Amino acid sequence: MLLGLHTYSFYLHGIGQAWADFKLPWPRQMSTFELFEEAVQMGLDGLHLDDGVLETLDPAYLQEVKVAAQERGLYLEYNFSMDMGDMGIGIQHDLDEAIATAGCLGADIVKVSMDLVRPRPLAGSRFHPRVKDQMKAVASQLKASAPAAKAAGIKIAVENHCDSFSEEILWLLDRVDHPAVGACIDTVNALMVMEDPMQAIANLAPRAFTNHFRDDRIEMQRYGFKLTGAAVGEGDIAMKRAYEIIKTKSTMRRINIETEMEIPLDNMERALRMEKATIERSIRYCREVLEIKKDLLEEKAI
Repeated sequence: MLLGLHTYSFYLHGIGQAWADFKLPWPRQMSTFELFEEAVQMGLDGLHLDDGVLETLDPAYLQEVKVAAQERGLYLEYNFSMDMGDMGIGIQHDLDEAIATAGCLGADIVKVSMDLVRPRPLAGSRFHPRVKDQMKAVASQLKASAPAAKAAGIKIAVENHCDSFSEEILWLLDRVDHPAVGACIDTVNALMVMEDPMQAIANLAPRAFTNHFRDDRIEMQRYGFKLTGAAVGEGDIAMKRAYEIIKTKSTMRRINIETEMEIPLDNMERALRMEKATIERSIRYCREVLEIKKDLLEEKAI
């Protein structure tokens, strides 16, 4: 099994997709190629590349990124944002543009989410008619782009983002019915729609191409609770069980760590140190507790 990093984990360094109206109070602190050097120093095998990492979409630059990753033995996956009329996050492609960008990067997976608008009550909105109408539109886009992805040797992975139940992802995949279209498992996101994370992971694992291996902590408060970020292994998600499901029930041979900590923004140097330390603790947990290590065949495949 290979161990990589969802590069959103370095969002305080200015290379993650800015979402939920978040604005970084300082300029970008890490270049694409500095990120690659950091990944090597951390002993990672690859990167689930947030489109916020890319400094331009110029093909010559993308080729440099591809070569730099290959020289360092890093696999690349491409995580992008759909074009929502400047209301979304990241670069905002359509699917075909994202597939072309992934091809230039040498990435073999393109990750996308549905960005559904759900009615309330949220927990009772599974397969709501308004949700199904949106999913049908996404399915049409996926069907149209799947042949190009397959021809390029790229797989499209649809994430159970904060907006979808795992059964809805499976319904979408059945509707598209194409071998180049599968799922991306986020190990936390099921909580956002009141679904059991372990059940969501188990449901999606047989159809998944990639993952966001993420942990969160549940902090109890007077009027409910709050989900807050944690290093992998330090939160309330059963990460050992999550890994076991992925390892035994899916064909995935990569784990992509994702972290997002609630870190004070009053001191840039301290915030960046805390962010990096969280990633380092997550890597250590995956390497030492879960014993995620690449085998000889994976060594040759990178």
